[in-house]
Amino acid sequence: MYLLLKTGWLLSIWFANTALSYQLNRRSLKMMDDLSTIQKYGNFFVKEPVSNLFQDITDHKLSSIFINKAYNKIYSVVSDVTINVNANEDMDMYVKYHTTIIDPIMAQPIIEAAIQNNVDTKVIDLTPSTFVAVQDILKAVGDFANFAFPLFLLVIILQAIFAGARTNQMGMPRSSMNIRTPGSSGSGGLNFLNNNNNKQKFDKEVTFPNISLSSWAGSPEVLEECKEVIAYLENKETFQQLGAVMPKGILLEGPPGTGKTLLAKGIASETNASFISMAGSEFVELFVGMGASRVRDLFDNARENKPCVIFIDEIDAVGRQRGAGINMANDEREQTLNQILYEMDGFNNNDDILVLAATNRKDVLDQALLRPGRFDRIIRVPLPDKFSREKILDFYLKSKPAERNIDVSGLAEITDGFSGAQLKNLINEAAIMSAKKKSSVILEQDLFNSFEKLIVGLVKSNNDVSINTQTRVAIHESGHALLSMLFKEYFQLQKISIQATYNGAGGYTIFTENAEIKEGGLYTKDILKKRLTVTLGGKAAENIYYGEDFVSLGAVQDLQQANKLAQRMIGNFGMGKDLEVFFNENINDESNPFLGRGISVGSKYSENTMTMMDAETLSLVVDAYNNAKVMLTKYKDVLIDMSELLKEKKVLNQEDVEQFKARIYAE
Repeated sequence: MYLLLKTGWLLSIWFANTALSYQLNRRSLKMMDDLSTIQKYGNFFVKEPVSNLFQDITDHKLSSIFINKAYNKIYSVVSDVTINVNANEDMDMYVKYHTTIIDPIMAQPIIEAAIQNNVDTKVIDLTPSTFVAVQDILKAVGDFANFAFPLFLLVIILQAIFAGARTNQMGMPRSSMNIRTPGSSGSGGLNFLNNNNNKQKFDKEVTFPNISLSSWAGSPEVLEECKEVIAYLENKETFQQLGAVMPKGILLEGPPGTGKTLLAKGIASETNASFISMAGSEFVELFVGMGASRVRDLFDNARENKPCVIFIDEIDAVGRQRGAGINMANDEREQTLNQILYEMDGFNNNDDILVLAATNRKDVLDQALLRPGRFDRIIRVPLPDKFSREKILDFYLKSKPAERNIDVSGLAEITDGFSGAQLKNLINEAAIMSAKKKSSVILEQDLFNSFEKLIVGLVKSNNDVSINTQTRVAIHESGHALLSMLFKEYFQLQKISIQATYNGAGGYTIFTENAEIKEGGLYTKDILKKRLTVTLGGKAAENIYYGEDFVSLGAVQDLQQANKLAQRMIGNFGMGKDLEVFFNENINDESNPFLGRGISVGSKYSENTMTMMDAETLSLVVDAYNNAKVMLTKYKDVLIDMSELLKEKKVLNQEDVEQFKARIYAE
């Protein structure tokens, strides 16, 4: 009797779900009819302002709204209006359908208002037979589940009844009943849902690198950190006698191209350990559970090949902060991260297994990943300083045919900010240039030309410009160059050119800053004000030569750089007057670790504070511009003579400007 009541209850649920699914299907069909009408006649609907659209939504006058993929047009459908086929069709559409042109910024508040007022909201693609509606997909899946799940339970119960009847007829006790379903291969009725017999293990290739740490030419302090780990792996007993525990994980953090992967291979090679490398993106796949399974297989593989170094490149792809982001979802990536956390510091035996990981976004990593016991040591791999750049250049030049007595020190000085990968690319570009000229060795000039190509881009070889344009560009670049020579204690002029580049520049000026200040990072307000003055020298020179109303657009990029530097001086460096102790976190923050790059989280400061910032920033730029005009006016004859020589030779090097240095330093 109980089983009959249970069966009746399940059948009633099934009929109720079927009726609900029928209503939802009718609703979806109605919306498809509306979409068809919009596709055919959408351009002829009555246009409605945004204010009326909001009012109709809050007054519950609309049954649904359709938003195009560009989020700049909304089609609204009035509820309780039915098109009469016997009446005037144009009049019916006039009453029922409206269109509203919006700014994409307004799309989000409109969607939120529609959801709050139970107005169906769809995103549509107006190409024929295309309909994008995430809600409909979810409803379809729900309808199928509502239909199939009760039926599935009913089949299980009926099968249990018949199986029980058969066992009772055979005189067997009911407790020994074993429910089986088609496809099950072992004991238990639902094993077919979790059958791992055919699972293919995910194996990564185990390698034995032959790269030593001496191949990495960089900061000696970073090498010492790595050698400590190697010493522990080689003399484990000595450290264990003192109670020292080997680091389970080492995180190599730094900008791209600094040699983090090379360091990992060097550590594995020096310790004679096997090496397994993976990218963080390899763990996460479409299928649920695949990432965690791959993590288990990876560590199982490492345990079979002890001692072993596991290297995970770009770990931020899988190790980001959990519970963060737009959807705040417990997604597949988080399950993969949880498995990594367990494998690194769980109940498994990870002796003689070292996990190395590399990232250039340490700020987005989950804190549980960075705690001691997982990544015990974080090694910062910075951009190389001048000494390290010399070592890197020497290392790569040794493996290539290059002329003797190359000024490696001078090349290292002008390549400030280059990573190891960029220096390697610079030498490779120089080798390509030498090969084009059919030279047997790499010349020093090829290296400097390669540097110039990487900095300013390709130079137009057949640049046919008018004399007036050449004169303007020469005046502009001479303004930058002359001011850099006047501030000789801080800047050293390298090259001036009026050759146009494919990056859009009509010319360019290359100068370096004082190496001691640059490497130490101890900039003063005076130094930065002088940098502002040099940056605005091109605009000031055009103003002096042509007049205020005839300054060209060539100074736009200079203005952008100057204002950005001035903003940081006021907002980040404490160099303002009224804002001397102020720090603005919004400046120079190109990304949010949880929302991604370019998504703003809004201002954290009052309008009064922001107004003060803008005023002091503008004051800095104006003072620098006026100072540039005063200095260039004083040396106007030198400015004009330098521009004439530049116009004649197209390119001026350090030797070419010595005569002008003598003139300005003599005064």
